[in-house]
Amino acid sequence: MIKALAALFVLSIFIPVEFYFSAGGLRLELYRIVLILTLIYAFINFKELLEQADLVDILLVSFTLLATMSFIANHGLQKGIESAGIFIIEVLGAFYLARFFITTPKRFFQINIAFVVILTLLAGFSVYESFFKHRILHEWATAVTGHNSLDPSLFTHYYIRNGIMRATNVFAHPILYGTVTAIFFPFAILLMLHAFRGRYIVTSVALFASMLLTLSSAPLLSTVFQASGALLTNFWNGARRFWMSLAFIGISVALLISTISNRGFFAILISHLTFNPNTGYYRLFQWRYATDDILENPLLGIGVSEWSRPEWLNYSIDSFWLLMTMQHGIPAGILLLVCSIYLLFHVMNRLHTHHELYRWMINAWLLSFMALILIGFTVDYFGKLQPLFFFTMGAIGWIRYPGLKEKIGHLAWLHQRKG
Repeated sequence: MIKALAALFVLSIFIPVEFYFSAGGLRLELYRIVLILTLIYAFINFKELLEQADLVDILLVSFTLLATMSFIANHGLQKGIESAGIFIIEVLGAFYLARFFITTPKRFFQINIAFVVILTLLAGFSVYESFFKHRILHEWATAVTGHNSLDPSLFTHYYIRNGIMRATNVFAHPILYGTVTAIFFPFAILLMLHAFRGRYIVTSVALFASMLLTLSSAPLLSTVFQASGALLTNFWNGARRFWMSLAFIGISVALLISTISNRGFFAILISHLTFNPNTGYYRLFQWRYATDDILENPLLGIGVSEWSRPEWLNYSIDSFWLLMTMQHGIPAGILLLVCSIYLLFHVMNRLHTHHELYRWMINAWLLSFMALILIGFTVDYFGKLQPLFFFTMGAIGWIRYPGLKEKIGHLAWLHQRKG
């Protein structure tokens, strides 16, 4: 059953947003149905879940409990439970789908290669969409379902830059498409380097071109972070003191900037992590007004209530971490960030102990997750990105299992370079 659910989840990520139905006022897409079934599977196999649980599980479950308290405190019992239910499905459902299915290097490889192949096959549609300014996949989906799910502004000149339309492909927004592609770009690149074959060069080029066609800063910033992360992971074990010293210096510089500048370090950072000055300007105001709401509601946040802002400032918040903190409170925001950072460094500290035949896959996960943490300050993981974030978090659990050396024979061919 879990194999079928994992396969359906991968496919569901690429089903256009127009395919959905409503049940009891809830919008249900295939990925949510898959995650509901996953939670049922997890409940049936609760003993196995407890046996596998570690600090990451404890922190993540604690985060969802705080979020549930926030929903109920802000919206009452009935609506609060409804909102919390959807949230738990997307957080714990996605996390435990990865935990239950990806238990070997082979399964980690299969999941990643499935995403890479599908993204490669869809790249041609992105080229057509961008240069012919025709969102053809969404047009076909609307013709089949009768649903117009895209924001009308996506069809206007606001999403055309230098004669090129920002590609959405099957997703609801260019940022979603670009970020999903960026998650699997390190895997495609490292696979190409370890098994130098023509088809892997094609997949790497296709994914990079897809990110470019979104004309979004998020995926391109992600590649910059991934390149920096490659240096960190490569030299981490042998030069840990150097990196810790560098981090201390970085924090000191950030505090100094915050002290001498009336804008603050994060305000300066957020305003510059974008290719569009207007976008950076709006993000500054988002942080300013959202921070006011956070300080007024520090423990349980505001839930999904309207946040305080001027009428000219749109509803969306372009920061996953800011939104989580504003909606669910400072303790919840800190808990999720600590959980993510702990997992990252826990894996990185043990990278050198793993077999070289699958160490590159752990490296690919590290680069992806590190970038997700960082660009989460400038991008909100809405729609299918939120469950994909937590699926990625759970996808590395397989490295904890004993006997991995006996499970890697099928990967030996990857070590044979071919021209």
